[in-house]
Amino acid sequence: MFLQGIKVLDLTHVQAGPTCTAMLADLGADVIKVESFAGDQFRQPLEGANFWNFNRNKRGIALNLRADQGREIALRLAQKSDVLVENFLPGSIDRLGLGYEIISQLNPRIVYCSISGYGQCGPFRERPAYEPVLQAMSGIMDCTGEEGGLPVRVRPAMIDYCTAANAAFAIVVCLLNREKTGKGQRIDMALLDVAIFAMAPYVTQYKKKGELPERSGSAQPWAGASQNFEAKDGLIHIVAGTDNMFRNLCAALNRDDLANDPRYATRDARAKHRKELVEIINRETRKYSKWELEKKLLMADVACSVVRNVGEIIEELHVQKRGILEENEIPKMGKITTIKTPPSVALGFPIPPRFRAPMLGEHTEEILSEIGYSSHEINKFLDQGVVLKYNC
Repeated sequence: MFLQGIKVLDLTHVQAGPTCTAMLADLGADVIKVESFAGDQFRQPLEGANFWNFNRNKRGIALNLRADQGREIALRLAQKSDVLVENFLPGSIDRLGLGYEIISQLNPRIVYCSISGYGQCGPFRERPAYEPVLQAMSGIMDCTGEEGGLPVRVRPAMIDYCTAANAAFAIVVCLLNREKTGKGQRIDMALLDVAIFAMAPYVTQYKKKGELPERSGSAQPWAGASQNFEAKDGLIHIVAGTDNMFRNLCAALNRDDLANDPRYATRDARAKHRKELVEIINRETRKYSKWELEKKLLMADVACSVVRNVGEIIEELHVQKRGILEENEIPKMGKITTIKTPPSVALGFPIPPRFRAPMLGEHTEEILSEIGYSSHEINKFLDQGVVLKYNC
């Protein structure tokens, strides 16, 4: 396992932080997830579907960080860790006595990653932040939605996922650098920075010409023939942005005349006459069922896909062969399907799951014992409300 021997103290909750540490866990890191007695707030929505996906391959301890002894336990864990990841509101972790200055003095080799909405500095640093708020803040929501309609959110938490991947990448880079210097590093990862980076081309265009991206539904306006089109029984998304792609599309639809029409022969011309071109293509695509059309267009080397729902895509043989789906047995719930983190699939050979996401406090006693606490001390912590353990 690539990160075997790396110990990660996970003080994160909700999505961006847990997804980051899940990536590390899937590649072999020993991740210890610390939760309050209330548990990660994502244990409840969708019957815990978020939690079970983004906390796989971790061990869990329930710890009262506001108690002096709870803080001492966290400090001992940090002292023995290679990486600490937290996503508290900036300043909160410092008030708990677990900030970077204190932890780095105890463990100068630690890679300390803070994930927050707006970063550790700047006027917005103390604002609470969740994925939809960042979509609204960053300009992503403003340019998403149907033409002439209201702004809408992107349904999956893409900023969280992208932030997680960037944070995991930064952590691994810092671990590599530590091999050269012997020193740890502070990482300040902000969801807003990641979101604005995703908007980079639109920022460049705005700064150059003052143009804002317009809401255009499924379409890419400058491409002319790249959007959802109508079939007899549903929608198919077609990308025919370049002149060669467009010629392939026209040939597949038996409309070579369109490729030779000066109104549509070039990308700029297609963009200028996009609305009339879309209606022409729709008249042709409506002659076919969506699956028939997908097959026909792919044979003509046209990039396309039926607009599938999540139930349809996970039943595809391709997805089954990729091995990204995984089944886990959850106490009192039974068998559920979760998704592996992409890096664990991208490496080209199967990495078996070590264990499902932990129940609240499931590994409390095991973890405390590993860092030197006796059975008597552990029982005392339990009696005093310092820690909580899972009872089957």
